[in-house]
Amino acid sequence: MAIDQIYLLGPEGTFSDHAARRFREYLARTGQTKAPDLSYTRSIPEALELASKHPLSRAVTPIENSESGMVVATQDHLARYGLVIDWEISIPVRFRIVSDAPLAEVVGLYVHPVALEQCDVFVARQLPRSRPTFTRSNIDSAMRWRDSSPGDQMAAIIPYDHPPGRGAFVDVQNIQNDQQNTTRFIVAHSARGAPADYTRTKTSLLISPDADRPGLLFEILSIFKKHNINLCRIESRPARTRPWAYVFFMDITNNAGTPEPIRELFAGRWTATVLGSYDELPAGG
Repeated sequence: MAIDQIYLLGPEGTFSDHAARRFREYLARTGQTKAPDLSYTRSIPEALELASKHPLSRAVTPIENSESGMVVATQDHLARYGLVIDWEISIPVRFRIVSDAPLAEVVGLYVHPVALEQCDVFVARQLPRSRPTFTRSNIDSAMRWRDSSPGDQMAAIIPYDHPPGRGAFVDVQNIQNDQQNTTRFIVAHSARGAPADYTRTKTSLLISPDADRPGLLFEILSIFKKHNINLCRIESRPARTRPWAYVFFMDITNNAGTPEPIRELFAGRWTATVLGSYDELPAGG
């Protein structure tokens, strides 16, 4: 069945938008004749919730950045809304700074909090007088700088390929801390009860322990060791069922033996949830 809608964090021009357009191009290349509409949302949880209510839709949201780590809003809401992962998409994340004054004289900086985290080395060295004004998105940073007066001595951190909207006194590219800075996005949809395809590259899991006890994590990890399964990511998050209880999010690399450890996980003294088996979206799509 054709996908008719893609939900993503707006506005147009964000890195989420780049990822969603790559997915839409992939659908066109692989035979879907009508391009799905892109629907921009106000938040990541909103995009995931809408996808959970519309079976012919998908949500494209960031889940991990190579510099700043896990995107909590995506990770925590996948299981809450009963979503599974179809694909992952890696998007290079590059930033530029535009300014109305020499950087040492800038007094204010429009910046999204995540962008600041990924560019804080440059900011600390080059903008000693600036105070951040946090924005809703990187595109909002660009728009607020565009609409400011040049006499305000403001700057903005914006996506490297986004037009600033007017001339800048300073325009510096690639200011991110890590020149290989990359964000991993997922394509997720509602598929309650659908079997996972362990022939795909990776599987994401959620393990919710029944209680805190000695050796708990060892019990879980021993299952993967026994079946020669590579655990490529593990994160703990508050369970939200009671204070100081935690759940584990895990990614594993599938092999021919994956079904057996999954069966053992489902038989353990915890609740196991498969959040999807998936590949990386092919290059060029």
